[in-house]
Amino acid sequence: MGRAGRPSKSGRRSKSGRRISVTPFDHGADHVQRLRDRFARFQDGKAGQQVFDPLGRAWAVGLLENDRLDPAVLRDAGRDYAARYWGYYPCAGGVSNYLDEDRRGRGAGLADGQDPGGERFRMLDARLKNAGRIAYDAAQSLCLDYYWFPDDNPAWLERLINARLIAAGAAAEGQLGTAGDAAILRAALDGLLALAEGARPGIRPKLSPSP
Repeated sequence: MGRAGRPSKSGRRSKSGRRISVTPFDHGADHVQRLRDRFARFQDGKAGQQVFDPLGRAWAVGLLENDRLDPAVLRDAGRDYAARYWGYYPCAGGVSNYLDEDRRGRGAGLADGQDPGGERFRMLDARLKNAGRIAYDAAQSLCLDYYWFPDDNPAWLERLINARLIAAGAAAEGQLGTAGDAAILRAALDGLLALAEGARPGIRPKLSPSP
């Protein structure tokens, strides 16, 4: 009596019968997965890919809602401004440059489209300044303060997000948002709207001089 052959391996196979190698889906680092799970009940379960920075988390829980533009437009406008900001101003690579060279950041912030002279950034920055000092500071707090530490939030935003998480039945730790925090958010929204909508038709904002 002959020996039984090797048992066939389970798994997907092609039409010819050959076994198809399947690479397991990489869900990312544990802390990334925990972050996605924390916001899973927002935006119809589609927030997970956008919560990697403060702007994305603010959008996820509905803090960028307004009566003028899609909140996702504000989110992306803030990210574009932040990337151009760090591409324009000196970064670590520029600070150590003591020669008579252009000291603007080199590749630290990447945004859609090339802007080698910084004109696009200066136009956006002028739009934000035209929204007023309070809006300028609040929008920069939201977009820039934690650009290099995107797992964290400004304290005022963290408290507002905690309130939204608890209201949705999700786990949250720490203090809840205050009236002062809400005022900062309103100012930040004014700034984001200025970035997204720009100046009134026919009016070109005055550009700040190059450094």
